[in-house]
Amino acid sequence: MKNNKGFSLVELIIVIAIMAILVGVMAPQLIKYIEKANASADAQLADTVHSAVIDAALDPEVATASTTGIPSGGVNIISSPWTANSTLPFQKAVCEILGVASTADLSSSLKSNGPKNNISVTISGNNVTVLLPGTDSRGSKSASGYEIRVPKP
Repeated sequence: MKNNKGFSLVELIIVIAIMAILVGVMAPQLIKYIEKANASADAQLADTVHSAVIDAALDPEVATASTTGIPSGGVNIISSPWTANSTLPFQKAVCEILGVASTADLSSSLKSNGPKNNISVTISGNNVTVLLPGTDSRGSKSASGYEIRVPKP
């Protein structure tokens, strides 16, 4: 009597074929979920930057300074970084709240696909807008990114 131990070549090929089909079906879904998670992480970063800008603007020491450094329009805080060593109280306060030496350090925190050199903060009237590059909140590619718009108190 023959003592068979193990699987035949045909059985192994069938198992490998089934696994290949499963991977082929699951890979696009996994990639989509990864992009959504990255976009969500960037939205959270935008919210953190937004909160830091509002907190710095409401800081009494910043508000009473003769030259606060609060921008009147938009500024790219990566290519024109704000630093914790700045002489402008607003920029220094934002960096301290974010816990970074320079806002240029935030580019390594961006997760979604797109340029890593652009986080734009615009302060106009009672609105603070933080614009990030990359994917939107639905995980689809977007040339202009997305923004969070919340009125300043």
